[in-house]
Amino acid sequence: MKKLLSVLLVALMVVSLFANGTSEAPAEPETTTIRYWQHSSAARDAMMERIIAMFEEKYPQYKVEAEFIPEADYNQKLIPALATDTAPDVFQIQQGMVAKLAEASAIQPLDTSVMSPEDIANSKVSSAVDGLKYDGEYYGMPTDTQTIILMWNKDHAREAGLDAENGPQTWDEFFDWAYKLTKKDAEGNLIQAGWGGKGYWCEIMPFVIQHGGKMNDENGNFIFADDSVAIEAIKEYFVFAKGGNYSEKFTKNWAGFRQGLVSMMLGHPAMIGNLVTTAPNLDYGVALIPAVDGENHLSCVTSWAYVMSSKAPSKAATTFIDFLASEEVEKMWTSETGQLPVTKSLLNDDSLKTNPKIALAISSVENSIVGTLQTGAMNKIWSNGMSRIMNTDEKVEDVLRDIQNQLNEELHSDL
Repeated sequence: MKKLLSVLLVALMVVSLFANGTSEAPAEPETTTIRYWQHSSAARDAMMERIIAMFEEKYPQYKVEAEFIPEADYNQKLIPALATDTAPDVFQIQQGMVAKLAEASAIQPLDTSVMSPEDIANSKVSSAVDGLKYDGEYYGMPTDTQTIILMWNKDHAREAGLDAENGPQTWDEFFDWAYKLTKKDAEGNLIQAGWGGKGYWCEIMPFVIQHGGKMNDENGNFIFADDSVAIEAIKEYFVFAKGGNYSEKFTKNWAGFRQGLVSMMLGHPAMIGNLVTTAPNLDYGVALIPAVDGENHLSCVTSWAYVMSSKAPSKAATTFIDFLASEEVEKMWTSETGQLPVTKSLLNDDSLKTNPKIALAISSVENSIVGTLQTGAMNKIWSNGMSRIMNTDEKVEDVLRDIQNQLNEELHSDL
């Protein structure tokens, strides 16, 4: 009897196995939808659509729904959405917003099962990703990365008997060029400005630090108004313009550079691509930002960042961010738009350096620091203060103190 029962049980198990194997079709893999937002520009939108198609082909289990929002409306739509269920899963923000959004639990750290902190630190330039950390965790990956480089009008330099091919290498040479390239008529009115500097923070920050000054303390608070070296460096920066050698009443700086009214500009490498279409006949040179000693050409990194909201599916969203920050995608951005790479292996990729101007710009990433005024609100505070220094007789120390107080208040304000 026991033997008969055993035989029957085995038979039932076999029948059950065959029934399960033949009556049920294999389950289809579930598709996870990733909602993505970015501020809109025609070129970036088209590029991102191509990248999304590549991502979906590589990861068929994910579907990306992209929304491109005009930059003027972007923050006004994004910030309220983060407090509700309407927030996107992955989106772009200015790098300086990362800490504030992380502190408010509006975004979550990258999933370490997809992107390990060790891999990020080993594969990316530190100045591009260190600002995307909060409490020791990475919350995003950079995009639209820029530094500061020097550009000059070669025709102006030749006319002034200067080295048109190599440009100034030190700050002393730079200011010497600025004066020699400036022209005024018999009444003292500007007809050519040697330099169009007006205090952009990403120019002043490396200028101050190269001179031994401090912009921030170890906690990120702004301290330049308490640092005598920083104060003197900022004063030195403005001597040229305040001496009647440049004013926006004469011309807007980049417009003047395109038109041959301004001889030198410090600016982002993105202008290399811009000048191809806006000033195709301009003969200009590029060099690293000048150095105090002619050797340490320290520059400053600015970027936006890909991050994910606190409600996003962590693994799926991080997988998308990982793809957006991949060597393959970064190489596309550099090749087609001039956006600087931050993946270390690409810094020595010869295929990206066929244009000597782009090659020079890429090299600037290797000696750079994290920019610390990377929000619209902070940039506005700084710009308004620099305008006061440049265009009024207010005491520089008082203006810097006011700027510092406003920046620290904004730094620690709620969303």
